[in-house]
Amino acid sequence: MLKTSKSKNDPTARGPAQQLKTFEGKKVKPALYVGTAVGHGRYIAAQDEGGKLVVDREGRPVAYRDI
Repeated sequence: MLKTSKSKNDPTARGPAQQLKTFEGKKVKPALYVGTAVGHGRYIAAQDEGGKLVVDREGRPVAYRDI
């Protein structure tokens, strides 16, 4: 007899939702940043709840993975 595993679409088999990250006390979410025109490249940056990119001291968007 074949043994079947749980379906990947079974909600009970899914893990918990990823926790939201925070930067300086504000909740942030990932957003694609395309800065190839200014030499920054293209990467996933952090965006606050208001829709503005989170930037560092030099004015460059902060990578989401670095938070």
